[in-house]
Amino acid sequence: MTGTEHPLVTDYLATIEREASFLPSGRREELLADLREHLAVAVGEEDDPEAVRAALERLGSPSAIVAAARAEEPEAPTAAVAAPRTQPRTRTIVTAVLLGISSIAVFAAPFIGLAAIIAGLGLLWTSGTWDRATKVLATTLTLAPLVVIALGFLLLAARLGVVELLVILTLSIALPATAAVRLLRTQPKAA
Repeated sequence: MTGTEHPLVTDYLATIEREASFLPSGRREELLADLREHLAVAVGEEDDPEAVRAALERLGSPSAIVAAARAEEPEAPTAAVAAPRTQPRTRTIVTAVLLGISSIAVFAAPFIGLAAIIAGLGLLWTSGTWDRATKVLATTLTLAPLVVIALGFLLLAARLGVVELLVILTLSIALPATAAVRLLRTQPKAA
């Protein structure tokens, strides 16, 4: 019987193979081949269990060998990639508020309102939190009141009454507010 066929050695190698299952198969086979070669020399034709145990102890415990092999492996970036991209809750709230108040801000102060729309849409589209469909819907709901206001004044300029103004004002509040609520309630997309 050769040194690598001894029952203590086969158990030792099986333990290392089991504990090193995280290693790529090529690297694991290389480690086991190196150990077999070393054990063939260290144990030789020895049959005495005490001599074989002493040779195995000099080599080190299976967990120590596997730990050394783990330390030699490059860090796997999969944990960082698999983690969902999230943004601070503050950014989500700021985006929703900017888009939600945008049309009212346009009525109150046109330049500030347009700046709020631009900033809100910039935050929306640079965020990884929402999927494309949610971003398109929020953009549409935010910009629709501007189109309604423009068309209302162009088409109804001669006969713009209180009812028409109330409809325009209601849409200008409701649509961006709907976008804001949708953004706040939408769950972050998976990465």
